[in-house]
Amino acid sequence: MARKFRGTESVKLDGKGRMSIPAKMRRVFDAGDPSFSSSNTGRTQIVAVYGPDQWNWLELYTIEAADEIDEQIDRLTRGSKERRWLEQLMNGQSTDLEIDRDGRLVLPLRLREKLGLTDGIEAVFASHGDYVKVYHPESPPKDIEELEEFTVSKGPGFDPRQFLSEVDEGEG
Repeated sequence: MARKFRGTESVKLDGKGRMSIPAKMRRVFDAGDPSFSSSNTGRTQIVAVYGPDQWNWLELYTIEAADEIDEQIDRLTRGSKERRWLEQLMNGQSTDLEIDRDGRLVLPLRLREKLGLTDGIEAVFASHGDYVKVYHPESPPKDIEELEEFTVSKGPGFDPRQFLSEVDEGEG
């Protein structure tokens, strides 16, 4: 099983669109790039999914996680709406990026513009297990708001870890 991303960090963007990837996240990206250890480039390949226009975030995946998703998509019925939509998202609305030897990621201008990231802004890097969500600190992703509303609807004392027992019951 691949290592998971953990934690949330703020990362300052410079005028050239460069940002230093937090060390603990960089180690997961390095481990998730099968060619990283065998190449002498010192550069880690990653996949950035920028999604449809309404997304106000990016998702950064390791190469292994992106490959696993591609394999899952390939198992869907060719031509089905589900497969076409996922192919559009994960392949058509994504781009390959790399982390350089100094641990920096250069975010292309069009992606910086999409998120409203400018020189000096500290972008948020939020771990989501097998990917990292990147967004402007003043406009968190819309799905966070949905999760907060869901939590409130469950009442005080709600603990989302209760869902884990449902997974265990489904395996029995």
